[in-house]
Amino acid sequence: MMKVKTKNNISILTLAERDKIMDQWLLNRLQFLLPGLMKKHKIDMWITIAREYNEDPIGSTLFPSAIDSSRRLTIFAFVKDKKGETNRFVIHPNKDFEPFYTCYPFKTGESPFQALRHLMDFYHPENIAINNSSHFAFCDGISHSFYETLQETIGPSHAKKLISSEPIVLDWLQLRTESELDMYKELAEITQSIVKMTLSNEVIKPHITTTGDVVKWIRQKVLDLGLETSFYPTVDIQRKQAEADRITGTIIPGDIVHLDFGIKYLGLCTDTQQLAYVLLPNETNVPEGLNKALRIGNDFEDLFFVSCTNGISGNEIFNQVMESAKAKGISAMLYSHPIGTHCHAAGPIIGLYDKQGEIPVRGELLLQNNTCYALEFNIRTFIPEWQQDIPIYLEESVCFKENNMHYLTERQTSFHIITS
Repeated sequence: MMKVKTKNNISILTLAERDKIMDQWLLNRLQFLLPGLMKKHKIDMWITIAREYNEDPIGSTLFPSAIDSSRRLTIFAFVKDKKGETNRFVIHPNKDFEPFYTCYPFKTGESPFQALRHLMDFYHPENIAINNSSHFAFCDGISHSFYETLQETIGPSHAKKLISSEPIVLDWLQLRTESELDMYKELAEITQSIVKMTLSNEVIKPHITTTGDVVKWIRQKVLDLGLETSFYPTVDIQRKQAEADRITGTIIPGDIVHLDFGIKYLGLCTDTQQLAYVLLPNETNVPEGLNKALRIGNDFEDLFFVSCTNGISGNEIFNQVMESAKAKGISAMLYSHPIGTHCHAAGPIIGLYDKQGEIPVRGELLLQNNTCYALEFNIRTFIPEWQQDIPIYLEESVCFKENNMHYLTERQTSFHIITS
């Protein structure tokens, strides 16, 4: 594969190589993942309807590289035949959709919705899944006007078969193929390389650099690499005897610099939080109290890994981890989430920052193999050198595979060091 080498030896695929990989992933997912999901969720037909500039969130996961929008109106229709095989149609004349889909023809003067009706009349599906959901934004893509048009066009006999596609959409978004999981490791490594550059003297000059300066630098760096941030980065400070746990402003010696950051690359997102310490003029090492606090954070991560088993719900994981932490005397908050096509992606939520307890619906989803997560949390402990309690914020990209949780790259076990 051709890659563009950049400063600090970060290698990024050329645009042509990215398109090639993502097209291979799409075809593989359509050929092998989709039929199993249709069978698993007992869906006879699944349709995704979107218009240009008002795209269904699922649309971006279905377009091949040569097509970047719905171009007026695009309808994807997956339907099982009498043999149980899944047929893939797109109601659009653009031949660049092939071989991913069969372009379903419609006559002059006939609307795409009428062509969709012909498909239903031919296959006679017992149920028809459409993208509407009360709980998940990425499962709720059909607009109100299109819903009304759909019902009117397909008629009462088909309209009464309409069901929510929520279960299949959640799996389509969260389940990763082997090739995607392998590449996810590279995404995590690129993310970590950018973090290391950011949390260093290359970027941070004590007494001069502000937290806002660091945010501007990392956003520009990601853009220069030809990537996107998966969300707007956050940089803040923890400081001895500060008025709050997290403050912003000019970075000075003795500060902990906290970075919350992720990238989007090849259609996938990362999300990580890491910490740096700015040495005081008379210091050569990080204070032991802070090192101990970071080790407690690592102990909490171990508790999370032990609690993750196939088929357990996000709420069950939360309860087990927090009970284990309490038994070990660890004061913690857990608010982990899936990552994938979106930064806060489809799959089980494991606690929320503003709700430390069981989460209805989203927390009831089950952990599955070949899914990825941001292990996000904080622990609070007393720092003797500061004579106060402080939180330690950490977040690592992980994946659940072969019934075990794995780090996508090495976790943080020591502070990044910035000299003064």
